[in-house]
Amino acid sequence: MSSAVPRPTDYRAEIDGLRAFAVLSVVLYHAFPTGLTGGFIGVDVFFVISGYLITSHIFISLDEGRFSFANFFGRRIRRIFPALILVMAVSLIFGWFALLAEEFQQLGKHVASGAAFIVNFILVGESGYFDAAADTKPMLHLWSLAVEEQFYIVWPLVLWLAWRLRISLLAITLLVAAASYYFNLRYVATNPTGVFFWPYGRFWELLSGSALAWLMLYKRDALDRAKAGVHAVIGRMIPLGIPAARTALVDNAMGLGGLCLLIYGFVGITSAVPFPSAWALVPVCGAILIIAAGSVAWSNRLFMMNPVAVWFGLISYPLYLWHWPLLSFIQIVESGEPPHRDARIAAVVLAIGLAWLTVRFVERPLRFGRGNVRLKIAGLAGAMVCVGLAGLVISRTDHAGTRNLDDLVIKRPGAEHIIGSSSRWYEGKEGWLFLGNSIDNTVAKLKLAAPPDPEDVAGIVGLFANLAEAAERTGTPVALLVGPNKSTMYPEFLPDEVEPSDTRYVSYFTEPLAEIANLVVVDPLEDMLRAKEEAGLLYYRTDTHWNYKGAFLAFSSLAERMGWPVPEVSFAAGAPYSGDLITMSQRDDFPVAPGDNWQIEWARDPELEVTPLPEQPRSSFVRAQIVSNASPLSEKTVWIIGDSYTNAIRPYFDATFGEVHYVGHWNFKLQTLPDELLASEEKPDLIVVVRIERSF
Repeated sequence: MSSAVPRPTDYRAEIDGLRAFAVLSVVLYHAFPTGLTGGFIGVDVFFVISGYLITSHIFISLDEGRFSFANFFGRRIRRIFPALILVMAVSLIFGWFALLAEEFQQLGKHVASGAAFIVNFILVGESGYFDAAADTKPMLHLWSLAVEEQFYIVWPLVLWLAWRLRISLLAITLLVAAASYYFNLRYVATNPTGVFFWPYGRFWELLSGSALAWLMLYKRDALDRAKAGVHAVIGRMIPLGIPAARTALVDNAMGLGGLCLLIYGFVGITSAVPFPSAWALVPVCGAILIIAAGSVAWSNRLFMMNPVAVWFGLISYPLYLWHWPLLSFIQIVESGEPPHRDARIAAVVLAIGLAWLTVRFVERPLRFGRGNVRLKIAGLAGAMVCVGLAGLVISRTDHAGTRNLDDLVIKRPGAEHIIGSSSRWYEGKEGWLFLGNSIDNTVAKLKLAAPPDPEDVAGIVGLFANLAEAAERTGTPVALLVGPNKSTMYPEFLPDEVEPSDTRYVSYFTEPLAEIANLVVVDPLEDMLRAKEEAGLLYYRTDTHWNYKGAFLAFSSLAERMGWPVPEVSFAAGAPYSGDLITMSQRDDFPVAPGDNWQIEWARDPELEVTPLPEQPRSSFVRAQIVSNASPLSEKTVWIIGDSYTNAIRPYFDATFGEVHYVGHWNFKLQTLPDELLASEEKPDLIVVVRIERSF
């Protein structure tokens, strides 16, 4: 470690301004995800700021010989606990009045794991950050706080040991950061949800701030000399009339460059790209440049140090805590429907007000006010334990029969579409389970409670028209295969209170889609209805998807329409199948009967070779990959974008065609595939979109 005397970090207004940029980007992304597509990277900016400030404090304390683990964690408790306890407690109280049994249990589980700072590990096993199911998890945003606290459980001990053993603090920082960054790059393609939530792939972002702290404390003079040297070189090339020893030019360039990186990340990065991956370097480097530039940079003075930015920075932590529960609870109360724009605006305004009140009346008194510090820490720790235990008890209590719609104090619009005690699933007749209305508004669509918004129809038709037009320019036909909902295929097993409409909701989309040139729309419903009596069950009783036999009938309908060959197969009965609806409902004791699970028996086993496409994000149905067939029925190359209904149908594509490219989920790829197709050197012979009925 350098023998240079470290300089204590004074208050820096530009860092509070950077906090404002970070928190407002996250808030605006959550409220208006299509307006600021990369706003979620604000969390990465927070990681860098946190790593810089907290590690600076640790370095200084170590050098002055006054570092204490008790003091460090006491400061963390007074900083983190007050607002967090308040938000979680209020969320539990609101949940008592507004949530159904299953929703309340899930909230309790997330509060308990949030209080223990392990909610990120819980979320990994449930859904991805960008999945629709995440929108109704009020404690989802606590994942980042969990990552941060997991880091600070380990990092102070590592630095203390390195300091005691006289190991270079910079070397240990860079070594751990490199290992974390490698983990991020190595696994983001194969396990994007895990890398997003796990601390192992995120520590490098906090450590980037830690490395900057070391340089700013121990090598400040060397950094200033380097800046002056760069300034001198530029001054010799372009006479600026500024003394050679000044560093303002370089500081201005760094500040402006960092700001441009953040702006690019906010508008250029989307949830369609693998993340963190190398894309996280954009917000990380942007934050590093802004912090390193300091108050000298005019862009920092203008954008980061103005009173409005500083004010938002000072309330950034409670604003981050409050905004997501408000937005999430609104969507839950709306029975899964995306809240109206005005409701989202109101939620953001309310979150800002609550954040200010939290800082004024909760944070400041407990963090800085007079009183016994040890008593405050003990009280906060005890309160956190109580909130966590309350969440644990709620998560372990069976609320069935006590938290139905009629029991809720806060009445929910669209409640007539919620069947039973859960908005996510409901039980039908004879051992069948179905998706609830909070998933894609499924029940309301089945009843045709209201026709789709013409703007929604026009938007989807426009996406397919763009793809069909681009494909026509390359001579590539496009086919859309609509996967019928299980409730559409088997209405006889629905509960009596669910009565499907004679007119299908999806028909409002398929009729105009069928008129698009170079797009063939195939809805296999009628073929499957005619075959289901003799063929046996075509969908799983306890799963949301068709089985292999149902998928084969759908593929056969598509192949007949497109003039493709069909592989020769037969089916053998498989073991009783426990589907995703059992997992969703947490009814592990739900009876599972045979007769809905079929195994494929090939007349000729296909000879397949799989090549991963690591640059593409993993979708809900398969990792992006190319499947090559050594003995295909057709030599054609097919590109497929789909959803989870692709899982069961893909064996038939693989067995039929010479090369099948699974390039991603239609939710993202419908927007980007036209440009990718035109830019590709090797064009496909055809493109297939597999899309479940309820997603329209």
